[in-house]
Amino acid sequence: MKYQLALAFGLGFALSFPASAETYTNPDNAWWASFFMAVDGNVPDYERIAKADPAYLSADEFSRSAVLADLVARLEAEQARFDVGAAKVVVGIRAQLGDYSAEHSGFPINIFAQNMRLQPDHRDLFFRNWQQFSVYEATIDEGRALREKIGTQPLSVEVTLGDIRPSATRSRAYDARIVKVVYYAADGLKVAEIEAPEEKVVSGADADAQVAAMRGKISDLAGIPTLGSDWTTVKSQLPGVWPISASDDFFYGDLGKMLAWEHAEGVVVADEPHDAGQIFHVYLQQVDGAWRTQRGVSGSALFDAAGTLDNVSTRGTGPGLACYTPEVLDRCVVLEFSPADGDQILTRAYGVIELPRADGDTVEGVFKAFVGEAAGVFDGFSAPLGYDAATLKTGVVPNFPAGRGVQSYAAGAGKLRDGEPIYDPLKNTRGVNAINREIAIFTVDGADSRIPLIFVLQ
Repeated sequence: MKYQLALAFGLGFALSFPASAETYTNPDNAWWASFFMAVDGNVPDYERIAKADPAYLSADEFSRSAVLADLVARLEAEQARFDVGAAKVVVGIRAQLGDYSAEHSGFPINIFAQNMRLQPDHRDLFFRNWQQFSVYEATIDEGRALREKIGTQPLSVEVTLGDIRPSATRSRAYDARIVKVVYYAADGLKVAEIEAPEEKVVSGADADAQVAAMRGKISDLAGIPTLGSDWTTVKSQLPGVWPISASDDFFYGDLGKMLAWEHAEGVVVADEPHDAGQIFHVYLQQVDGAWRTQRGVSGSALFDAAGTLDNVSTRGTGPGLACYTPEVLDRCVVLEFSPADGDQILTRAYGVIELPRADGDTVEGVFKAFVGEAAGVFDGFSAPLGYDAATLKTGVVPNFPAGRGVQSYAAGAGKLRDGEPIYDPLKNTRGVNAINREIAIFTVDGADSRIPLIFVLQ
């Protein structure tokens, strides 16, 4: 469910002159329109904005041109002053404390949740670090004292936002870092002032090194070579690591159309050259699965007559969790090879590493434990995926329910990649962009004793 927040409850809504060159308090929609233009790197239509200004609308036919010129000049000057990276925006919001939670040592705050967002100028502006403010921390005694002071009345809140940027995860949306939150009681007295912890920014060579290390960790746990490995080398390694492997390319031999590469239980069934000018994929499993169902031609059941995936659908999660061994922690992978210098090079991969699940584990907690010190290079968020919880427990080919699916924690790291990602578990999650980065990780809820971790490397 998505929520929106009304701005400036009882705190004023008119544009205030900034206290410094980069701080703005409760700006109006016209200001936000110009500011979002600056964030996007676009030049606003000053005349259109000016013609919506009350001063222009109230001008008579004789003064209208002069008023328009003055408004356009003012807007141009204001736009030139924007320093998007340094700008701070203070907005007023009404907040409600939830029931005290001993588990979280405080009161949950209704305005700081996963899908809460402001809607200035009819845009969606999300809080990037909402979790740092989702609980108003207080001991039980402090909580009692606060309740005695404010009762169940809502609090007025001044939220200072900074680092406003286009959202990396949501379509046509923006996000901001919460810098500071100040709470006021109904009588105007300040209740608390909370600042965000200092943001740890990993950049440059350190970020590249952490991304490379995490890519190596995933490759090791998944039992696959690193990106850039050539097919000649890879195929010599697969039989010792993977009981089942097969490509989606074919050759024509004495027995007709056959898979170009197929290995099963220690025996290389086929090893023929792949089409030198085409991309091909190799599917790796611990046990034989539905993607290897024989339907006339060995292995060809993966594709129907139109060349699209058949037994394993990509409408939501594809083969991501169909490792077929729910009784043991397992893994399954798809490798993509591209033509290069007379050979084929491993350019992208995706698959599943099943992780053990303990009581109390959350998908976000498992993700953070998995990436460890590299957490600082990942941008993450919670999102539903289209798995059916019942099939997650059994490990069979996933069903795709019409409902909400199951919860996951999704995160990306590294440089952006062109084109569509090799695999997108968020494909049917509305309003969320695909993670098209060097690394994408999805930890998925729904199974009793395991947390499937989907990875995408490219």
